[in-house]
Amino acid sequence: MSWPERLTAAVIGLLLGAMLAGCTLEPVHARRPKQGPDITAVMAQIEVEPIPDRIGMLLRQQLQERLAPEGSRHPSEYQLRVRLQSSGASALIGRSETVTRTDLAFVAEFELWKRGGNRPALQGWVRSVHSHDVLDSAFATRAAERAARERGIQALSTRIARRLALHFRDGEQVG
Repeated sequence: MSWPERLTAAVIGLLLGAMLAGCTLEPVHARRPKQGPDITAVMAQIEVEPIPDRIGMLLRQQLQERLAPEGSRHPSEYQLRVRLQSSGASALIGRSETVTRTDLAFVAEFELWKRGGNRPALQGWVRSVHSHDVLDSAFATRAAERAARERGIQALSTRIARRLALHFRDGEQVG
């Protein structure tokens, strides 16, 4: 390597080092004294309202576990309302014109309400699509469908919990 190439490599290395030194990544749930609420404690005060159907029940259970893993010790200060829609569609058709793969799509619209509030503190929606194989065995196909459904519900609960955590981290704005 010649002298100019070494100098160029050293300058690039210094610039990258300076950029990374200014990086301000931090965990969402990190305790920051004097900088807002404890996210974990605030999220434990969210009551998830019942969601219709079996899939809704599973989503509600996942959300409750994510929001308050140790259980809620305080009366809930917030209510989370979720509307869940799911659909299935053929994703892949084989040579014999039979379906060999199916997509399960889930869309959850949610609203976070502060008790006594006159409008939602946060509104949003999340989407998740998961596929499963359609096999010759009906039992194997049902098992694959159930696993895809569980992955979809888990992804929805993770995304909703993340949106709520970011909302509280960035400062709640309730009307």
